[in-house]
Amino acid sequence: MMFYKLYYKRIIFFVLINFFSCKIFAQENNYIDSCINWINTHPKIDSQYIQTLHRLSYRYSEKDVKKSYYYYQKVEELSDSLNFTFGKSLAQINLGILLFNSASFDASNNAFFKAIDYAEACGALRLKAVSLNNAADNFLSLRNLAKCRQYTYEAIPINTQLKAWRGVAINYELLHRCDFTEKLYSSAKAQLMKGMPFALLANESYIFSQYDIGFGKLQVIENNYDSAKYFFRKAIDEALQQNDLRNQFSAYLAEAQYLKILSPQKKLIILDSALTIAKSTQYYEGISNVAEQISLVYDKEGNADSALAYFHLYRAGFDSLFSQNTGLNLVISESEWMVKKKQIENNHLTELAQLQKKQLVFRNALLLAVLILLGFALVAAFFINKSIQSKKKKTELAFKQKIAESQIQSLRAQMNPHFIFNCLNSIENFMMQNEKRKASDYLHKFSLLIRTILDSSRNELTTVALDMEALKLYIDLEQMRFNNKFFYKEFIGPKLMEDDRNVPSLLIQPYVENAIVHGIAHSHRTDLHLMVSATLENGFIKYVIEDNGIGRNQSADYNKLNKLHHKSVGLKITEDRIRLYNGVENLNGYIKIIDLYNHENKPDGTRVEVKIKSF
Repeated sequence: MMFYKLYYKRIIFFVLINFFSCKIFAQENNYIDSCINWINTHPKIDSQYIQTLHRLSYRYSEKDVKKSYYYYQKVEELSDSLNFTFGKSLAQINLGILLFNSASFDASNNAFFKAIDYAEACGALRLKAVSLNNAADNFLSLRNLAKCRQYTYEAIPINTQLKAWRGVAINYELLHRCDFTEKLYSSAKAQLMKGMPFALLANESYIFSQYDIGFGKLQVIENNYDSAKYFFRKAIDEALQQNDLRNQFSAYLAEAQYLKILSPQKKLIILDSALTIAKSTQYYEGISNVAEQISLVYDKEGNADSALAYFHLYRAGFDSLFSQNTGLNLVISESEWMVKKKQIENNHLTELAQLQKKQLVFRNALLLAVLILLGFALVAAFFINKSIQSKKKKTELAFKQKIAESQIQSLRAQMNPHFIFNCLNSIENFMMQNEKRKASDYLHKFSLLIRTILDSSRNELTTVALDMEALKLYIDLEQMRFNNKFFYKEFIGPKLMEDDRNVPSLLIQPYVENAIVHGIAHSHRTDLHLMVSATLENGFIKYVIEDNGIGRNQSADYNKLNKLHHKSVGLKITEDRIRLYNGVENLNGYIKIIDLYNHENKPDGTRVEVKIKSF
């Protein structure tokens, strides 16, 4: 009696499955037809055309591998001809899916990694996340769980950034399967709980069905069989909402495989439902897995004939899967070989034609032109060499002239009348206040600075240490002039102290002067400081001048009120000197002026960075 009930239920379920399957296939065929019609009516080859070809390749990937591979080739060929990097990434994703379906997991991963490279090149983060997740799924099939987790964790932040909640939910479900495979059940449950909020945001019954299958298996581990049954049934209902046969199959198989409380007859009914789905969708691996479970049930019941019959079906499923995979690999390998063969032949013909053309030109011109060409070459070489030498001398002279002019301008800027007047005025003030010792010290340092500046006009370059000593003399004078209202600190990198690298003398003095006179002098703060550092970076010397004065904006307002015709000539000359020494073609040197702000977003001084090559 039980046999007839099982038989009739199987007939009813098979009719329902066929009805829904036909509906799905009709919808699928309509979508494919609409894509083909669009391509036929839009002959222009552009990005939309290529993406439509990609959709066809994806849709055919599980039903007609030859057509799928044909459209993949079109996507790859057109993307290469247009240098459409986004399309190149799509093509590799299509190839990866084809290879995955044929169980060529290593080759599939190679395709997905190429897709990731292309996606990164064109900034297509969504394609990168899809490729990472597919590669992770491949590694799960290969039982390389560490790699599966690695690439899944790389995909999660990208999907989160893009607000691709469906992708994030799928990522956590995949991590759950990794943990469940290793019997890390607490961790597996935690992964599902992390992913559930994203599954709710995605709001797709397809994802809910996968999660409920996972929750059902975990409930079985905790011996909560009623709860497990509830989740498996819920997963089936959710799969039915979108006629998702693959999730229905997975739910039936999990329910029969894990629920120990089910009677053998109930297990056979559920497994028979799963087997019907697997056969109707030609899912050979599923047929094999279900047949194995049915064989075990019959064997446990002592029904040797039925157990043996389903064991043969189990083996037949594996044979079909192997045959299908082999066929798919042959189609892909053969197509790749044909493409490579055609490319090799075309390259060979092109090279042969070019060789013949060169031989013909050579034979025709050899006797008539060899002496003329030789004489012309000698004359041309003579004049070219003379021209190069002349240009080289002119360039060197111009360079030396610019350096000389820059030094003279720098000398004038450094010894400007305002600075000399301020120094003499400071000496007079010390003498008027009967501070003879301070006046003497000031006058001594002033004379040393003047001598250093005069020496620098004769020598183009000086060592970093000597240059910083001269700069220290200038800063000491300014500290005395402003009654030590600011603190000065300098730093010279150890490599610069050890090496004898040379730089243009007093190059950054105008920037230091600008920081003191326009930044620090007008500030009423009591913690004013000036810091100057010189370090070596990849053959370049980097100067940093930083103060916590009033900043550039407030200084500009002050100059408008008090110095209507003020113009910083020294800074302009210094910029010219830096460009001159770095060279026009050298892109590594630079000048940066950065406005500083405190935690309240108020001006807090200025930072100047100067990078110049050393000599």
